[in-house]
Amino acid sequence: MTSNATTGSNGAVASTNGHSAAHVPTSLGNYTFPTGRLARLQDANKIPLVLIACGSFSPITYLHLRMFEMALDYIKDSADEFEVLGGYLSPVSDAYQKKGLEKATHRLEMVRRAVSSSTWIDLDPYEALIPSYTPTAEILDHCHRELNKDGGAEAPDGTKKEIHVALLAGADLLSTMTTPGVSDFILLILTIRKTDLQ
Repeated sequence: MTSNATTGSNGAVASTNGHSAAHVPTSLGNYTFPTGRLARLQDANKIPLVLIACGSFSPITYLHLRMFEMALDYIKDSADEFEVLGGYLSPVSDAYQKKGLEKATHRLEMVRRAVSSSTWIDLDPYEALIPSYTPTAEILDHCHRELNKDGGAEAPDGTKKEIHVALLAGADLLSTMTTPGVSDFILLILTIRKTDLQ
């Protein structure tokens, strides 16, 4: 992918072209996978990685966004074989039928606004636009396919590398992860103590 780029606070180079969360599609008929905030791979020796957080986001909170920064810090400090190219929030569809779940259109708008100033975290509305409940593993498959349909991330030497996806989740979500296929992906489970919030 060739595009203009800016450097975000995370050190990643983010594209300024392509779809981003500035416009949220209203149906799958006008959906395209957002790539506008994906960074270019800087180190050909590293594994390109994209973080995906699935959830109701009803409403989205500061901690949902903070999880991405915490995961990025962890990867930089303890999993140096990876290079994070971006992150996506994937709100569930209305078919999830969680008590108190706001309509998908409202949740998509809340997430769009929450990430509007981010250089590397974007909204993927795909899951919310599907009229039926979609297992998390299928959403991760969707993201993996979309990220790699043109061969993956282009390294500085021009070669392409497969982009891996990691499910980013809080420990509370772990207990609901009984869906087959999720374990085929990298899982980043974050625990937050009360002292982390002070």
